[in-house]
Amino acid sequence: MALRLHSRLVALNVIALGAMSLVLGYFLTDRLKTTFEFEIENQLYRSATLAKEFVRSRPADTDATELAREIAKLLSVRVTLIAADGRVLGDSEVASDGLTGLENHSNRPEFIDARRGGRGTAVRRSATLGVSFIYVAVSFDDGSVLRLATPLSSIDVLVSDLRRHLALAMLIGLGLSIAFGYMVYAAVSRPLHRMAEASRQLAYGDLESPIPEVGDRDLSTVGSSLNAMARDLRLKMAELQADKHRTDAVIAAMSSGVVVFDRAARVVLANSAIQGLLDIQGTAAGRIPMELVRHPSIESAVRMALDGVDAPAIELTTGRGKVLLAKASPVRALSGNVELIVMVFHDLTEIRRVERMRKDFVANVSHEFKTPLTSIRGFAETLLGMEPAEPGEHREFLEAIDRNSKLLQTLVEDLLVLASMECEVPVSKERINLKEVIEQQIQSRRHLFSASDLRSELDCPSIEIEVDRPRLMRALSNLLDNAILYNRPGGAVRILVNVSTRFVRIDVTDTGEGIPAAHLVRVFERFYRVDKSRTRDSGGTGLGLAIAKHAIESQGGTLSVVSKVGVGSTFSIELPVH
Repeated sequence: MALRLHSRLVALNVIALGAMSLVLGYFLTDRLKTTFEFEIENQLYRSATLAKEFVRSRPADTDATELAREIAKLLSVRVTLIAADGRVLGDSEVASDGLTGLENHSNRPEFIDARRGGRGTAVRRSATLGVSFIYVAVSFDDGSVLRLATPLSSIDVLVSDLRRHLALAMLIGLGLSIAFGYMVYAAVSRPLHRMAEASRQLAYGDLESPIPEVGDRDLSTVGSSLNAMARDLRLKMAELQADKHRTDAVIAAMSSGVVVFDRAARVVLANSAIQGLLDIQGTAAGRIPMELVRHPSIESAVRMALDGVDAPAIELTTGRGKVLLAKASPVRALSGNVELIVMVFHDLTEIRRVERMRKDFVANVSHEFKTPLTSIRGFAETLLGMEPAEPGEHREFLEAIDRNSKLLQTLVEDLLVLASMECEVPVSKERINLKEVIEQQIQSRRHLFSASDLRSELDCPSIEIEVDRPRLMRALSNLLDNAILYNRPGGAVRILVNVSTRFVRIDVTDTGEGIPAAHLVRVFERFYRVDKSRTRDSGGTGLGLAIAKHAIESQGGTLSVVSKVGVGSTFSIELPVH
């Protein structure tokens, strides 16, 4: 049960007073004890100096025990005479016949200090009598030591008496603190209780309920400040309502569809545009993503955003043929936790229609070019096979016709392949043995390796993967052709395959001249050539890498390149493992 304010104040006062008394008692008694011990030590030293002179005045054959007792009787202290080697010669508290049973005192601190500097002091419990003593020792010229000691029991009695008085004072202070607590209750706690009740109504949303301005000046100031705060809150609430109305109006006027999901992945807000884009019947509030549009990737994107992950944009086609681009973004609270998810749907139907028209145009034009070009090549080959009237006549021109017609035919074929891939023809995947496919590609180019004085190296485990076989073969074919074409004599083409739990990676590495860094960002563009003259002379079209990239990305993979001038290039294919 929580304590009231006045009870907490009384408890704090009691604790503070008790702690202060304990601290004061500790330091005061410690200081008092130290002071008394210092005074006793000085008194003993003065007594020891007198006793030293008294010993010198007595005959040398005087019994040490009797001499010690005589000095002890005069000074009311314990006296011990110690030889230079630490033997006890006489002690006022021990009979002569008991001296032989005493320990050697050569290791006592006061004895050691006295022998070293003429004076020694120590405070400890006497091993002989079992009582705490303060010891003061002085040395003689012959090395013997006179030690005086007095018990500290009187100091302990004085300290105990002081502590009793401090405890009594603490009890009196505790009583005064309790009386003070009840005075605080009457003057402060009751008015505060009334103000707390009124403040609770304010917290519940009753901004019209006034808070009483009672009590002394400070409490009255608190009440008036709370009333002013309530007035400000009423104004702020009105402004928030106006801002919400404006925000709702802006969202409703947007042409893009906007949907807001809560932490449970249910719709809390949707504008009118989304109703038309997704053909939603009735209200969208309270629905889950699959109830808005039956597309699993939308559900996945919302779940990823709820986990704080930046979900990629999703392109989907609705049942009515609309092409939409959806992007889910998390909205974080001040604490950093995801509070809401905002998903925006953009209508790409018209854009995709235009793109499809462009792709169809390229495909149609390429198809129209292919037939006459094939005829040209056929006539050229016929002319080359005939015996001319004069040896060598027209042959140079006919060879040029043949060479260029082959180049044009290759170009058209590459354009058709590229157009086919861009038309989003569905991927047809099948399980293949990757090592066998790569070996087939290498074997079909043995004559090219021999002609270019190149060697091939393959490091690939015998694994099966699920891919679109023609597209993978097209990509590997183009990468191997480039690795042979741009290699140097005596070089090598290395193919390394690594398999992980999620991806299979195929690295095709050559030992050619490499690609300058400035060209790396554009090597996958259509018709882009790093060495234009060499590519054209070799019969290349500039579309090989673009086709390879489309062939891999259409299967959910990636194609990247790393190159170093003078060392060579590595093209890497990454395909997801299913």
